[in-house]
Amino acid sequence: MKTLLVYAHLLAACVSVGILLLQDLALAKTRGNPLPEKMVHDLRTAADIMFAALVVLWVTGLALVIVGYLENPQQYLMNPKLWAKFTVVSILTLNGLLLHYFSFPRVVSHTGLLGRSPLEQSLIAATGAISSTSWLFACFLGIARPWNYTAQYEFVMLLYAALVIGAVIVACKIMHSLRVQEPPLLTERVSLSSPHSK
Repeated sequence: MKTLLVYAHLLAACVSVGILLLQDLALAKTRGNPLPEKMVHDLRTAADIMFAALVVLWVTGLALVIVGYLENPQQYLMNPKLWAKFTVVSILTLNGLLLHYFSFPRVVSHTGLLGRSPLEQSLIAATGAISSTSWLFACFLGIARPWNYTAQYEFVMLLYAALVIGAVIVACKIMHSLRVQEPPLLTERVSLSSPHSK
């Protein structure tokens, strides 16, 4: 039973991370412009699959904790890495709600990401960065067996916070670069098409 739970847990994580990376790559290629209808449909389907995978992760994760506790009731819950992983997964779950109810409707709107206000763009970029970083870090914690009972909760969470902050800064800078590059590109197109430019 434990082997099946671990397999289902890992499979759900792999599906989620795979879809997440493909979504990020597809959205990056659009450069913030309005999305075609097919891509919007694909993103909605991917979001539904990721929600199902997240439910599987929580169910199998809690089941594994119960099994682990029954096998070793004295020490299993004393593992700081276990609580750090639960914290990270809780954060990515709450962030997932923000993605679903705030970011996603704005990304798929007819105006596109560049049609939103700078504040909305930054918040959307931040939720995307938090999602990617949290999923990847949670998967890392799942395989970081040398950290069991050795890594302190504070150390793991500080590392996670540093990665999240770095990812958010990079995402917001990319969003800013897309925003400031758009007008010059439009001006350049006008100047190239103008007869006075020859």
